[in-house]
Amino acid sequence: MAQPMDHDRFQELLWSFAAHRVITVAGRTGMLGALAGKRLGAEALAGELGLAPGPVTKMLAALAALGIADRGADGAFGLAAELEPLFGSGGADFTAFLEHSHDMYTAWGANLEPWVRGAEWSGKRRDAAGIARFGAAMRAMGTAVAARVAAAVHLAASRRLIDLGGGVGQYAEAFCRANPALFAVVVDIPEVARLGRERLAGSSLETRIAFEAGDYIEGRSGGGFDLALLANVLHQEPADRAAAMVARAASELVPGGRLLIVDFTLEGGPAAIPVGALFAINMRSRGDTYPETALRGFAAAAGLERFSRADVGRHRAVWSAFKPE
Repeated sequence: MAQPMDHDRFQELLWSFAAHRVITVAGRTGMLGALAGKRLGAEALAGELGLAPGPVTKMLAALAALGIADRGADGAFGLAAELEPLFGSGGADFTAFLEHSHDMYTAWGANLEPWVRGAEWSGKRRDAAGIARFGAAMRAMGTAVAARVAAAVHLAASRRLIDLGGGVGQYAEAFCRANPALFAVVVDIPEVARLGRERLAGSSLETRIAFEAGDYIEGRSGGGFDLALLANVLHQEPADRAAAMVARAASELVPGGRLLIVDFTLEGGPAAIPVGALFAINMRSRGDTYPETALRGFAAAAGLERFSRADVGRHRAVWSAFKPE
């Protein structure tokens, strides 16, 4: 259930802007990475990173209040244990997503009110460097979620996966690691497909994950797949194109094959999910966060059946539907 609204809760929400900026700046300046796996006082942390000790002292206090860091009896700070995999050695470096989120904050500040008043949301098309940064951000965010999805769905019987709009392959990688008998084809725009090939070159998964440059709605990959994945891509499109994407995925499946949809959810029991509702604004008129009723409709229109849902976090779910045998 959502927290009850009162004056104090309302004030906390108004201060959310500061919490966001503290977190992203702590990532951009290296503070979160420096605290992963070790404990440091403010002076030591500031000296290691070349930062100003006074501001770092207040930043650390704020990070501890937010639960991002914890403070020991000796006054030294460490990263919250739950966040260690995101910034510690050997984990998926989440800093790329913090950079992306930092930029989103700036864009929302410049655009939200003019957009509500009828203006276009301004922005520039990503160049090659921008596409690479976005791909790194989506991999940073997607890696942890992909592992949860792979653990939540039964993959043992699957042999061929098509991942439409699969980016640099973070979901395909998680699925293939969970099932050594699985082979995957990831479809995305040419620049992203190239980045995916480069990332897996020389790895044990290079021969098990192929990257295909193409359109995730209009294209065709030859069919014969027993598993199709649409992970965090339906929200990028308006309803008609989202439905077409589900139909494309269904057309690639063999009879009895399964479609998986991973995305933000708007519903969780009796309560609305704020992240899903806020993300819908982020997509403006280009796309949307779709309620479960819409996803059921997309699946039914594509001839799929046995629709079901499993939650993989507080604001994300994986939906399954099958092609009739």
